[in-house]
Amino acid sequence: MSPVDPAIARQLADALASGPPALFAVLSQLFTAIPGVRTATFIATAPDRTVTHRIGTSNPAHFPIGNVDPVGDDPWNNAILRDRRPVIGDSVAGMGAFLPETDGLVAMGYSACACFPIVIAGETRGVVALLGDAGIFTPATIAEIDTLLPIAALTFTFHGVSER
Repeated sequence: MSPVDPAIARQLADALASGPPALFAVLSQLFTAIPGVRTATFIATAPDRTVTHRIGTSNPAHFPIGNVDPVGDDPWNNAILRDRRPVIGDSVAGMGAFLPETDGLVAMGYSACACFPIVIAGETRGVVALLGDAGIFTPATIAEIDTLLPIAALTFTFHGVSER
C-alpha cells in the first residue's frame, strides 16, 4: 500500500511542475474535499513581514488574488506570525475573537474559520485559511487538515511567491 494515493501524487507532481496556480488548484480541491470546508485560501507573508497577501484561493470571486493586509499587533497576526500557531474559530463567536471581518464572512454564509501557519526554516512563510460551517473543525478534521499542510507548504517554496 502506498502512503499517498497514486492519482493524487500524480496530480501534485504535475502541479508542482506547472507552478503555483496549478498547485493552488489541486490543493484547493484537496482541502475543500474535507467535509464542511467550502473555501481554501493561501496567504503569503511578505519577506519584510509588513504585509500578507492572497496568492491563491478556491473562491476568487469573494477572495481575489493580490489582496494585501498590513501586519498589525492583533490576535490573528500575533498567533500566526509571532507564535506560529493556528487560530480556529469553529463558530461565529470563535471567528470574531480573531477576525475583524467576521460579519462579512457571516454575510457570505460562513460560520467557521481555521488558519494554519506554514512555517519553513523557523519563519512563517504563509497561511492556509479554511472557511466553512460551524462545528466542522473537530479533532478528526484537524488531523486530516494536518496531513495536507506539508504538501501546501511546497507552494511557499516557489521563488518569488511571497513578493507582493
